[in-house]
Amino acid sequence: MIIHKGTKEIRTNRLLLRRYRLSDAAEMFEHYAGDERVTKYLSWTTYSKASDIIPFLEMVIKDYKNESTYHWAIEYEGKMIGSISVMAIDNLRNNCEVGYCIGYDFWNKGITSEALASVIAFLFEEVGMHRIMAKHDIDNPASGAVMRKCGMTYEGRFKEYYLRHDGTYSDALVYGIVKENN
Repeated sequence: MIIHKGTKEIRTNRLLLRRYRLSDAAEMFEHYAGDERVTKYLSWTTYSKASDIIPFLEMVIKDYKNESTYHWAIEYEGKMIGSISVMAIDNLRNNCEVGYCIGYDFWNKGITSEALASVIAFLFEEVGMHRIMAKHDIDNPASGAVMRKCGMTYEGRFKEYYLRHDGTYSDALVYGIVKENN
């Protein structure tokens, strides 16, 4: 049974996963939201200036009132460098989907895997999720590597699932993990 906890602070060896603040707009823009290399495979387009991020942050901050909102800013060495979120929560079946992004300068350092592993543990141990799913664009295999590193297994392919910013479609590869009952 799910018992929603909301976006609680999570600390790992190197990271702080925390709630967004309005003051995050500049770092969010600098580190990932203004970088086309990062947003290429995401559902939202690259921001053209930091001030355009404020409405998004206001919406997320308002949503924190809801205990079923899970949207973390990823902080590394005192900088806000990415995000990780839970969506598509199914309270009846005790499952959800996770998504994440991180600034280009922080790729291939194990940061995303560390963040995802901590969120998976939180969702299983504290919230009561039974199953967690994640998807990635077929042309972004590094994201699948993150999922596998966190114990997720490949489950299938959704043909032409994503509509990219350039108007083309791409397949989504689906990964999942189920809570082990010990």
